[in-house]
Amino acid sequence: MGSEVIRKDELYEYFNSYWREILHLPIARATKEDVQNFLVELVRSKVIRQEAKKMGISLRDEEVEDYIQKNIGSKHLSPIALYFIKTELLVDKIAERLYKGSEITENQVVAYYYLNLRDFKMPAQVRLERFVADSLESANELYYRLSKGIEFWEDIKGVKKGEAMWYSMQALPDVLKAQLSPYEVGRVSKPIYTEAGYVVFRVVGRRNEGILPLEEAKPMVRAKLIREKRQEVLKEWLEKTLKNYRVEFYFSQL
Repeated sequence: MGSEVIRKDELYEYFNSYWREILHLPIARATKEDVQNFLVELVRSKVIRQEAKKMGISLRDEEVEDYIQKNIGSKHLSPIALYFIKTELLVDKIAERLYKGSEITENQVVAYYYLNLRDFKMPAQVRLERFVADSLESANELYYRLSKGIEFWEDIKGVKKGEAMWYSMQALPDVLKAQLSPYEVGRVSKPIYTEAGYVVFRVVGRRNEGILPLEEAKPMVRAKLIREKRQEVLKEWLEKTLKNYRVEFYFSQL
């Protein structure tokens, strides 16, 4: 790409890290085709980074940290894993910059909802608050207070509260099923050790299996429609942009 060359050893270093840390798959399962597909994506990521720089698009450290906390949890990521995470965040920013279409109308949202009701069939779900403590002592103190209905916990050292999220009851890990069932509001799990720290969950809501109501589905539908439109614009932009780069692949040497 231009005067840049991706060496074979560099490719496999990137590939191995991506396969383990992003896909969470064992390297032994990787095929030559997987490596070839990855090389195409690696080239794509380098183009995107160059174009983002030309467009004056950058990332703040807080944006990256917030994404990792909400979507990955572990902060122990290699520089290569961070590279791909940052690339995807840049992709989102480019798509947002490129998409200048009109707002999604209420009629479009309602029509999509009723034409795709099957997509909104929800299993029985539980809404959980997630607390992370940096020590077992802090986690135990947090558990004690929450299990006693004491809402005041902010003075406990090293405790952070995440955003409450809905989870399928059936898909919950066994350790949470055992501690939280029958999912009464206010029920609290004992501290669970993870790479991110000691995690405590609290039930703050539940709903039975059924179709998600229209009013609750509207934000999801609107976001989905906007995302689809952005992806269409991004795909067209990337296809045109790649034509400005002379790229050669030597798959036979992998």
